[in-house]
Amino acid sequence: MSARRILTAAAAALAVAVAPLTLGGTTAPAFAAGESTVNLDLAGQWQFSLGDDPAWADPAFDDSAWSTVEVPQVGGGEQFADYDGFGWYRLTFDLPAGAEGTNLVASLGFMDDVDEVYLNGTRIGGSGSLPPNAQSQWFEQRFYPVPADAPVFGGSNTLAVRLYDMTGGGGWYQGPVGLFSKDALRESVLGISGPLADPGSTGWIADMLAEQASALAAGDVDGYVATLADGYFHDGRDRDRRERELRDWMADSGTLTLTDASVEIVQSSDGRLIVDTNRTISGTRDGVPFSFQPTSQEFLTVDPGSERELGNQSRFFRDYVESQAENARREYVTYLPPSYFTQPNREFPVVYLLHGFNGGSREWEPRDFGTKLDELYTTGGLAESIVIMPDGESLWYVDHENGTPWRTMFVDDLIPHVDAEYRTLASREYRGLSGVSMGGFGAYSLALAYPELFSSVASHMGALNLSAAQVGVTSPGGPDAQVQSPLTVVAGLSTEALSRYDYFFDACEFDDYVFDEAARSLNTLLTEKGVDHTWAVYPEGRHNDACWVPRISDSFGMHSDHVRAAGLVENNGPGVVTGVPGPGTDTGATAAISAAPALAATGVSVGGTVLAILALLVAGGTLLLAQRRKGAPRAE
Repeated sequence: MSARRILTAAAAALAVAVAPLTLGGTTAPAFAAGESTVNLDLAGQWQFSLGDDPAWADPAFDDSAWSTVEVPQVGGGEQFADYDGFGWYRLTFDLPAGAEGTNLVASLGFMDDVDEVYLNGTRIGGSGSLPPNAQSQWFEQRFYPVPADAPVFGGSNTLAVRLYDMTGGGGWYQGPVGLFSKDALRESVLGISGPLADPGSTGWIADMLAEQASALAAGDVDGYVATLADGYFHDGRDRDRRERELRDWMADSGTLTLTDASVEIVQSSDGRLIVDTNRTISGTRDGVPFSFQPTSQEFLTVDPGSERELGNQSRFFRDYVESQAENARREYVTYLPPSYFTQPNREFPVVYLLHGFNGGSREWEPRDFGTKLDELYTTGGLAESIVIMPDGESLWYVDHENGTPWRTMFVDDLIPHVDAEYRTLASREYRGLSGVSMGGFGAYSLALAYPELFSSVASHMGALNLSAAQVGVTSPGGPDAQVQSPLTVVAGLSTEALSRYDYFFDACEFDDYVFDEAARSLNTLLTEKGVDHTWAVYPEGRHNDACWVPRISDSFGMHSDHVRAAGLVENNGPGVVTGVPGPGTDTGATAAISAAPALAATGVSVGGTVLAILALLVAGGTLLLAQRRKGAPRAE
């Protein structure tokens, strides 16, 4: 018998129902109408099978012979302990007829590594990239809006999840798992509570959203910008940057189509009016359809006084640079410190924070890193800094021959972009690098290669003993252009050159890849050259979050001491903004991820369990990059 669940939905008619309007040939925002509250917990027993067959997405498929597993499987599924490849999860459940017309969102927690999700045979979402060019998204919380024609109200529904595990352990390792109406998702998962707005507020907000859509459809950027309040700030964009961005898009596309779907307006518990919308901005690029702003759930704050949009006022959000080197967008996550809004004339140091192998820029979100940084810069007393977390994929932060020019993108595109768009102190004395594991390699490799750009560098359990060649990477430019290990670079530099930096590095005694020995070797080299540094090998711990997350105050403390010694001015006048937005007041996706429990609690190691054993094919043979220490316990 297949797993089956029956939903009991609490029905509560919405206070306001606004039908889509048509104004000047432009469809107005689609407001939710006639909804019921749906809060369906889907955690529990699911049917499961290893393997892969497209027929398994079909609700008519008989999965009764499959095994039964618990979802989520905290820490990863035992089915993937010694298996890399596809596995499918299926669950059949009923939705009541009374919930018909409700806008649903599937909240599916965290999966290692890649997934596609089907409801009644209709694909509703996916994260990561499947083979042949597989790319993990183990660190991203899954939120998939459900198409209106996918659910069966008053009947049987089947949710099928196709999961691909790339290497190491894997599986569906953390919730929450459920189907929610947008009001239930806001309150149960995102922590945003409050009743729907009154009819008067709903009316003028509907007009404002329609005005935005009409302006873009007419190619009228000025008309769109007129709907933004003076204090507008949304995911790093003030009015000026938003205007420049839209004009660039218009230059490519001519006109733009803005779509707001499943709109709900909430009077939040703190008195704000918040627009919950699934927003898309699309057009054409080079004559081909293109999503300039792909569909995502967003939360827009609006100002009742001016009846204009204020944005989300976030200090922790996703952004991107249009990279000339890559001819593509490169995503990064931005953290802005508490005084960024309250002291609008102040400029800040910048720390670039690099993730580990098989990770990405979004892995900082489930770790709730915005809140952790706030603690360092408030109660911790550290010098406030902007923190930029670029997406390095598994590229080792170097240029790849006939591949991605990541390092060129970082130096030529990302750093100038950040200095242009944010209030940075754009000099080497106030620019630092930190990294974890592969990111430790990247931080030290980049800092030592570009002394004109960086002056402080930190590594947590970094791969400081590895060169690009050892991890199977060839850079353009011949033998002399290949990136050496940080240890090799340090050995070849003079005391004078090395003394231009401040250093921090650490590792744990039982590091699975013996990176504690790399830390000891770096200590020996710097000590012999008479270069001051701060370092540690902790007497316990392995290669996981538990080793380094509790020590971020040490690495960021080094950066803080460094910029203060360089003469940082930390308060240049009274603030003009009375409220300090928290790092969690983000877009829907980011807010949801930030609200999730810290990843360290799941037992998932850095790199999403993919750093199990790095074995790469080099010169026709297999080179074991990181030998597991004999007797070291398996990853939990």
